[in-house]
Amino acid sequence: MLELKNVSGGYGKRIIVSDVSAVFPEGGITSVIGANGCGKSTLLLLCAGLMPCASGAVFADGTDIKNMTRNALARKISYLEQMKNVGSISVRSLVSHGRFPYLGYPRRYTAEDISKVDEALELAGASDIADCMMNELSGGQQQKARIAMTLAQDADIILLDEPLTYLDFRHKLEISELIARLRDMGKTIVTVMHDPELAFKFSDRIAVMKEGRLIAFDSPEKIASGTALGEALGIKAEYCDKTGRYFFDRTEKFVD
Repeated sequence: MLELKNVSGGYGKRIIVSDVSAVFPEGGITSVIGANGCGKSTLLLLCAGLMPCASGAVFADGTDIKNMTRNALARKISYLEQMKNVGSISVRSLVSHGRFPYLGYPRRYTAEDISKVDEALELAGASDIADCMMNELSGGQQQKARIAMTLAQDADIILLDEPLTYLDFRHKLEISELIARLRDMGKTIVTVMHDPELAFKFSDRIAVMKEGRLIAFDSPEKIASGTALGEALGIKAEYCDKTGRYFFDRTEKFVD
């Protein structure tokens, strides 16, 4: 379980996230949504301990993360940043980086480490590209490899910053289904999402942010029936019983 108590933070004196309190339950997916620049990515950095809290605290299974060693924190919380070019490296080598918190110096992989890498590749559906170079792969394949690296870290809490960006819809569905499988394995998942349809389809909770504050945190059904989507994004959601899907529209239309 991941818990935030009155967390604020940002860059120097510039506070981006203000007074956020939330509990992200074990075995659940929470999608963080909101307008660009509202503090979603900063919130994940604070959760991961990669940015210090200006006030408040983050707890992982009841322990304040600021009291954890770097390796202990990495074994508890894994963080996948937004997609970027990782250069010329094989998929297997990249995924092996996820085992760094478990290695001493010099880094020597044990049989258990190799097994964890193989398991992560299989779970992410990336075994067939294990020997390929990252810079030769499609965006969807690269993202599978990056998620496999996160899985190899074997953490209970997984933070994903925009894992579906730059992917076509088929790959978005594949990655979303993979995230759902991780939830079913008991992982705590917190992910920043820009696609509300997929966020509402796969998430157990939706966290809506506006101007650095958490203005709503509830089930997709409760969020859809409330006012937070309109306040934060200027959109509304309607559930269709026939299709089992949410449909989204602007709260206001342009008028000629």
